[in-house]
Amino acid sequence: MESGLLDHGISVFGGYTVEVWGNTTGGLKTGTVYTGLLDFGAEVDLEEAVGWKGASLSTTWLWLSGRDASEDLVGNFLTVSNIAGFNTLRMFDLWFQQELLDGRLSIRLGQLSADSEFLISDYSGLFINGTFGWPALAYRNLPDGGPAFPIGTPGIRLAAHPADWLTFQSAVFEGDVFAQDVNRHGFRWRLDAETGYTFLNEVQLRWNHRENEIGLPGQLKSGMWFQTGASADALAGSTGSGNTGFYAVIDQMLFREAGGAPVFSKDGKTAADDAKSFKAPVPAGKIDQGLGWFGRAGFAPADRNVISFYFDTGFTYKGLIPLRDDDTVGIGFGYAQLSNGARSSLEAEGTSSPTGAEMVIEFTYQAHITPWLTIQPDLQYIINPGGSNDLNNALVIGGRAAFTF
Repeated sequence: MESGLLDHGISVFGGYTVEVWGNTTGGLKTGTVYTGLLDFGAEVDLEEAVGWKGASLSTTWLWLSGRDASEDLVGNFLTVSNIAGFNTLRMFDLWFQQELLDGRLSIRLGQLSADSEFLISDYSGLFINGTFGWPALAYRNLPDGGPAFPIGTPGIRLAAHPADWLTFQSAVFEGDVFAQDVNRHGFRWRLDAETGYTFLNEVQLRWNHRENEIGLPGQLKSGMWFQTGASADALAGSTGSGNTGFYAVIDQMLFREAGGAPVFSKDGKTAADDAKSFKAPVPAGKIDQGLGWFGRAGFAPADRNVISFYFDTGFTYKGLIPLRDDDTVGIGFGYAQLSNGARSSLEAEGTSSPTGAEMVIEFTYQAHITPWLTIQPDLQYIINPGGSNDLNNALVIGGRAAFTF
């Protein structure tokens, strides 16, 4: 049946992710929680299905279950799990895309999420803490977290690829996605001036990504958002001038393991000869095992945002252990600085000693056991949970198992 669907351009997918987290010290309390996510959906290549060149459809649905370790155990906002959320069945996205000019231009519209295309790092996607995906700079400042997991929202995205190394993309979304316990199933839509709109713009530069390029691949992204509507001001709940934020993202491979057919540089050395060099001349598409680094930074006006400055960085290494070429190990650090207004709000709520920032250090190892199963033990150290000294630093130990259907 699956083969027959593929012959007609239809691809179905699904997976189940289960996590167990234990807080060993600090935070709100010690204890253990379970977190689960079932995701499923379908993609349709309309060119294969009905002959509509460059057109496609996609939909993704989520069933969230279990508890949130940050909410129940730690009391932090750099959330321990990037799959935790209000328990429900929800339509995440449902969109139509049209590619034009041989893929140089694409338009996507429908129910969209920004965290699939904007403000993301390829290397940081390894980590489980939520801030390494859709960062706290966005989900603490945009109304109800913004258009990102687990809530998609009506929108339209335009992307232009004038060159293989350059992309421009812009999108507009419904301004307020509503709280998860209000927008329970993904169909709470409201498009008007009061709800407002979220505008995102990003430029992407890539190097050494094409098959015939030598050197180590990397990319730089830079962008901004602009928020309108009655809830644009994350601190006061209303603003007459809107809200904004700015960010930059960099991914860079630092070292690539030698592999594949010999590739010669201009001086006649092979990839194996230069394997220890930062400029090892291996085509980008040949092998992805090695050391990668990422960094992201952003800021938002302190007079109307909860997080005024954000920074994260980390390293990943794929294939570090012999005979485990598909496994990846990583260490990441995230820092979210509270604005003066946010610190004042904490004091008004009775917090005795706001520190001004929350931080997380995460160490993780993702093991590919089979093509359909990955196991990922994980350790996170949360510094200043909630951005204050009222809670002791927390050490959270756990991990996830992800099944692909």
